[in-house]
Formats: sequence, structure tokens, C-alpha cells
Amino acid sequence: MSNGIIGPVDKVTNMSVDLGPRIIMAKNEVLGTADNISIKVAESTLEELEKLKSAHEIRLVKMLGESGGV
Repeated sequence: MSNGIIGPVDKVTNMSVDLGPRIIMAKNEVLGTADNISIKVAESTLEELEKLKSAHEIRLVKMLGESGGV
């Protein structure tokens, strides 16, 4: 028997996800369109990746302190 903590077996890292054509918005303002958006997901489960691919709206939130920014 192992005393270590074991995470989900379906976890993936550094996975590229193609989201297809999207409208680019900031708050409620349309800033442009993109023919194809691709993002690299650092860590996720397979189930979460499927939710991401089928989502109608995806929010990107800047993480403070990650790159020394304010």
C-alpha cells in the first residue's frame, strides 16, 4: 500500500487545444475576430479539455504575480 498522494489518472500537461473561430471581447466590447484560436493548456483533465473545446464562452483572466506584473 502506498502512502503517497495520487492524482487523477487522466490528467494531461502542456496540451495544445484548437478552439476554432472566435469573437474576441474584453468585458462587453467586441475587439475583433479570429479565424482560429489555439491555446496551450498547462494542466487539465481529459474531461475538462472536452468542456473547454465545447464551451461557447471562455474567459481568460490574468493571474497577478505570475510574471512580475501588477
